[in-house]
Amino acid sequence: MGFSYLVFDVDGTLLNFGHAYAQAQKAVAEKLGAAYSAEYIELDEKLDWKAWREFGLENTALPDIQANYHTYYYRCLRRHFTYLVEALGLEYDVDKLVECYLGSVAASQEWMEPGTLAIYQKLAAQYKLALATNGVSRVQRPRIEPLLPYTKSVFISEEMGYIKPAPAFFEKMLDSLGCCPTDCLMVGDSLSNDIAGAKAAGMHTCWYNPKGKEDTNRIGPGCTISSLGDLLPLCCQDF
Repeated sequence: MGFSYLVFDVDGTLLNFGHAYAQAQKAVAEKLGAAYSAEYIELDEKLDWKAWREFGLENTALPDIQANYHTYYYRCLRRHFTYLVEALGLEYDVDKLVECYLGSVAASQEWMEPGTLAIYQKLAAQYKLALATNGVSRVQRPRIEPLLPYTKSVFISEEMGYIKPAPAFFEKMLDSLGCCPTDCLMVGDSLSNDIAGAKAAGMHTCWYNPKGKEDTNRIGPGCTISSLGDLLPLCCQDF
C-alpha cells in the first residue's frame, strides 16, 4: 500500500472516551456528595446534552463552530455543571467541578479494544503514525502518552486552532507532515469529523466501525473495519 502516514483519531478509535466520561462523571458526583446512581447518570447526561445543544457543538460542519469550538466548549462545561448543581439543589463552585471533570478525563487511558497498543506498535514498524484529535491539550496530552514513542506527529485541535472536519485543520496537518494528501490514510470512528474531513482534503479514509453502524449520509469511506486488528492485513493490500 502506497501510504507514508497512517493518521489516527484518538477518542472512539484508540482510546475509549465513554469510559473516560463515566469516570469523570463519577468523580464529579463524589465532589458533590451525590449518589452515583442510574438517576444521577440520566440527569447529568440530560443536562450535558442540553448545554451541548445550546452552544451548537454538535454542528461541527459550521465554520463558526470549527474556529471557536474550544471557547464554546469551556463555556458549555460551566453551563452543564451550573445546571447540575441547580437541579440537585446544591451550592458548589462550578469552576472546581470543571477542573475535576477535566482532570479525571485526562487520567483515563482505557483502550477501545484489547491489543490496541500492540497493533499500533506493529503498524509503526511499517508506517509513520500520526494522531489527529479534537480536544483540549491539557486533557489529550496525558492520555496519549503511551502512544508517543511510536508516533511521529500529534495534532490536537486546541493547538491547531480548528477542529476536524475544518479544511484548515487538515491543511495545517498535511503542511506539517510535508506530504501529499494521497500519502495519508485517515483512520477514525466519526464519519462527519474524521472521514468527511479527510476525504475532502484528498486523503484516503478508513472508518473504524466496531458497532456496525450504517453510513446513512453516504459519506463513503474508502474502507471500513470493525476491529483495529483488521488494519494489519488491510495495510498489506492495495485499496
